[in-house]
Amino acid sequence: MSFLYEEKASSSSLVDVIWHTVDTSDGTYLAAADACWDIIFTRTGTGSRVLLSGPSSRPTPVPYNVGNRNVGVRFTQGTYFTHVEPRSMCDRTIRLPMPDHEHFELAARTWPMPDYASIDDLLAEFHAHGLLAHDAVIEAALHGGDPPVSPRTVERHFTRITGRSQKQVRQIARARDAVARLRTGEAIADVAYELGYADQSHLTRDVKRLTGYTPAESQRRDEPV
Repeated sequence: MSFLYEEKASSSSLVDVIWHTVDTSDGTYLAAADACWDIIFTRTGTGSRVLLSGPSSRPTPVPYNVGNRNVGVRFTQGTYFTHVEPRSMCDRTIRLPMPDHEHFELAARTWPMPDYASIDDLLAEFHAHGLLAHDAVIEAALHGGDPPVSPRTVERHFTRITGRSQKQVRQIARARDAVARLRTGEAIADVAYELGYADQSHLTRDVKRLTGYTPAESQRRDEPV
């Protein structure tokens, strides 16, 4: 791994994980599909940048450069930014305007660049200003609940918020779960069985397609997913 990595939980229920990296060399990280929104704050030797990413349905190459310091937020599935049509951001990353190195613009407002210690404060401000919302129908469908709407309406929620069907979002979540288990040393055949794949070949196809790595490569990979 060519960067130092740490992560922490957030005080916000809308956040899956907050992470921080320091790049120790130049390289490219292959980010797996996640079907979630992400925001990444980077400080370089010459300035800063902020990237806002919508739900991804395929692996995405992410270049990095020695000395960069990054703070990232992965939001929970079903959480989205309200200032744009959510579906329009599927598989899309935009660079936010910055009037100077310490501020960025989002939803016609100017915000301060956060660090790893203060990122939760910024997320609380996003929420307070109505920039973050969560779709309860998607949450219920993904976590064993019974949404009080028709199956067709459930699908409309998924396609509007994530740009993908419920089936596709579940496939992405399962592939990420498979990689997490593989990285702890579980056998490929056992992971395929436990997660309900038809067979080991099915697991291999899905994991490769959605994360960019085969199960065997995932077992040896020393980068976070």
